[in-house]
Amino acid sequence: MRIQAKTAGISFIVLMILGLVLSMITGYWLTESSKEPAKYTDGEYAGASNPADIRGSYSLDDIHTAFDIPVESMAAAFGLREEDNPGSIQVKIFEEVFGIIDGMEIGTDSMRYFVALYKGLPFVVEEGTALPGPAISILRKEGAMTEEELSIASENSVSLESTHVIETASEVEHDDTVLMEIKGKTMFSELYDWGITLEELESILGMAAGARSMSVRDFCMDNGIEFSTVKEPVQVLLDNM
Repeated sequence: MRIQAKTAGISFIVLMILGLVLSMITGYWLTESSKEPAKYTDGEYAGASNPADIRGSYSLDDIHTAFDIPVESMAAAFGLREEDNPGSIQVKIFEEVFGIIDGMEIGTDSMRYFVALYKGLPFVVEEGTALPGPAISILRKEGAMTEEELSIASENSVSLESTHVIETASEVEHDDTVLMEIKGKTMFSELYDWGITLEELESILGMAAGARSMSVRDFCMDNGIEFSTVKEPVQVLLDNM
């Protein structure tokens, strides 16, 4: 009887340990799978999702769920407006797609920084982290940051012009038989393909051009420019090609 009781006691302890370990593993798996960022634990933001916990595996849909930021705004901020399903894009691709530009990096920390500025949440940005130029326009219109924060972010912004954006099925190849006409959905990449130079475009725009994957009309809307004032001189250039 003593042996049976001892054995039962040991078995009970083993089962308790296994159950505890299993609970920890299950809890960890649920945390990792739920894509729920950690919360601020104290201060005025206690209970709010912390952008510092955004990981590379998060998609734009995940970030939208956690922070209530429109997927369209995030996609536009990072030059991905024309993607067929921008919500499925994972943040970890930023380092591969954008990487180092003018000595600064667009990566996962850039999305953390953008979310923090958009929501007006405290965040310590890593040294060397940059925001894409279009993100500044989105933040100026929709963000909750202060003018000082916007000014600092603007100083750390870079142009996406020289980057290789994600190729999409919507991109159209052109040849000499195609009518070169600028329309609402015409992208910067199409204008370049037709022979217009970056210098010519920026002379018309009066500022740095948008990402190759961005439509000219969307760029104009983001920057408060009347589309017709850009369309007409660009069409003149195209007609003289």
